[in-house]
Formats: sequence, structure tokens, C-alpha cells
Amino acid sequence: MKPELLSLPERFPKSSTYDPNWLLSLDMGPNPLWQLEELWPSLDLRSGQHVLDVGSGGGATAVFLAREAGVSVDAVDLWVAAEVAAETYREMGVEHLVRPLHGDVRTMELPEAGYDAIVSLDAWEYFGTDVHFLPQLVAALKPGGVLGFVTPSLRDDPYLIDPLPVLADTVGFELLSWHPASWWAKHTHLTGNLAEVQAWVPKDSLDLWLRWEEAVESVTPMRNALTAYRQLGGDTPALGLVHVTGRKLI
Repeated sequence: MKPELLSLPERFPKSSTYDPNWLLSLDMGPNPLWQLEELWPSLDLRSGQHVLDVGSGGGATAVFLAREAGVSVDAVDLWVAAEVAAETYREMGVEHLVRPLHGDVRTMELPEAGYDAIVSLDAWEYFGTDVHFLPQLVAALKPGGVLGFVTPSLRDDPYLIDPLPVLADTVGFELLSWHPASWWAKHTHLTGNLAEVQAWVPKDSLDLWLRWEEAVESVTPMRNALTAYRQLGGDTPALGLVHVTGRKLI
């Protein structure tokens, strides 16, 4: 592995203070701390608030939320057992702020108006396209609360223009959820009845994704797909991570 590639203090000053070897040991996809820090200014978090982290994985984002904002976190994941994530929170000294939960957010009973913010980093593609999902989730947000999520995104909608075969062969039907930013903005506004919706793909998003793959030192079909999409060029990355935020009406 090449942990030194994860130090980008000018681009991500908060994320760069975390041990890159620790972060790589929790690898489940592109750097989740970079994703969260990109969303950070829009989340407007304050100490003492309550946050739901959907698809929290090994726990890096919940640790970041607790440490950087002093918020309490319900960290929900379907693939990582709660006791495994709990060990991470104990090791990082945030067990008093983070509650690990195991389950599927689509079927879990969430407290009505129980959260000041809901975040999801690189998990939204598994459930977020369902038009019936967001109304249920938004009910758990307090009035004025913020939703923020990050998910893979193609510049050209996969339902309109066929993705490159190297990506289609790697990801399969899942890439049909990799919509462009404009699609996610409209979908989030309409299905969630949210205000102040923003959706953007950072210009360096594809390069950052590849940098993560290089840090992991993985030679995989996904890395080949990312390389192929980088060659397409353009002002907006042909493939990247869309960042979406919106606020519940008061």
C-alpha cells in the first residue's frame, strides 16, 4: 500500500490528520473521509447534535463526525456487524458518542424527527434511487435538518448512453444507479421534498478516486475502468462521485 498518497492537507486538511494506514485498513471503497469533508461546509454541524450515518462501513466516517463536530452518531450498516464496528469506535476513543447498529435502513424503525443531519458516503447507490425511500428517511430528520450523501455518478446517464464496456463488465446492473448530478438533484428535491438542494461532482473527483485505488495498490477492473474514463476528458469528470445536500423544510 501507499498511505502517503492519502495526505492532501491543502485539499483535505481535516482528513489528512488521520492515520492513512488506519483508513486503508477499513477500505470498502473510495476514501470516505474525503467525501465527507467535501460535504462538510454544507452540513453545518454543531457539538451536541445527533447524526445518522447510513452505510457507515468499518466506522471511519462515524469517527470523523464524532471527533470533528462533537456530535453523537447512530452508525448503521448492513454488511459490518455492530460488534466489529464497536471495536473501531473503542480504539478511536469515541465509543461514548457513536452507537453502532446493524441492519437495513430501508426496514429499520427510525425515530421521527430524531436527527439533526443524515449522511451517507458511498452507499446511496444501493437504495437511493427508490422513489419511496427518501420520504421515509426524511421523516427521521428534524425540521431544518440536513441530508448529505455521496454516490458514484456518470456524466452521461446510463439509461440514455451506454457506459463503457470496461465499466459495465465490472459493475454490472448496479451502474444503472450511477446517475449524473442533475438527475440526483431533481430526484432528491422531488422525492424528499427538500429545499436548498445542491448536487455537484468535484472537478478532481475522478483523479481522487484513482488516487485512492493507487494508495490501496489494487490492480483491478475498477481501476482500469477509472483510467478509461479519465481519458475521455471534459470539464466535468466522465465518472466520479456526486455530492448531494438538501435541507428539510421547517
